[in-house]
Amino acid sequence: MCYRVSCKECGNFSWGGCGRHLTTLYSSIEKGKHCMCRPWPGVAIPSDSKAEKVPASTAAPTGI
Repeated sequence: MCYRVSCKECGNFSWGGCGRHLTTLYSSIEKGKHCMCRPWPGVAIPSDSKAEKVPASTAAPTGI
């Protein structure tokens, strides 16, 4: 079973244990409190950056 631990490098929460319960553990930790010093295998980590919009002048032709 995986469990939450405090990272000695950044002070945020990392994990210990088998690594098979990381999706549940990751979702139980408050946003912004995840340690990224160590990978979270199998967890789809959301990006904080918003997708860049393509300006209309460089968009593909519409075929008009």
